[in-house]
Amino acid sequence: MARQVAFLAILIFVSAAHSAPTCPVVTKKLAPCLLFVKGSSKDPSPACCSGAKELSNNVQTSKDKQAVCMCLKKTLSTIGDYQPSKLSLIPKKCGLKLVLPPIDKKTDCSKFALGY
Repeated sequence: MARQVAFLAILIFVSAAHSAPTCPVVTKKLAPCLLFVKGSSKDPSPACCSGAKELSNNVQTSKDKQAVCMCLKKTLSTIGDYQPSKLSLIPKKCGLKLVLPPIDKKTDCSKFALGY
């Protein structure tokens, strides 16, 4: 019985240890990418790449990917004009294996999967 309780406690701990990044975390990590996404900068800044890398390391499941999509969709709707295609260039220009499609107000995040 004690082993079963210990095993259950470990399962609960492991499942609780990972959760999707919160929207404030996503926003904070990708805020340095704003000039690039708005077209004011030719390349993403080192801070942008660093934030994108940290974020990609914490996005593991489809639900995580959808949460990031919904957050970006919500956040980007508040910044005015931007270039959705630039968003998808961030991983490539930062040397990440992450696939990030353009996200705009029409993006269906339920079908979203940041591929690797």
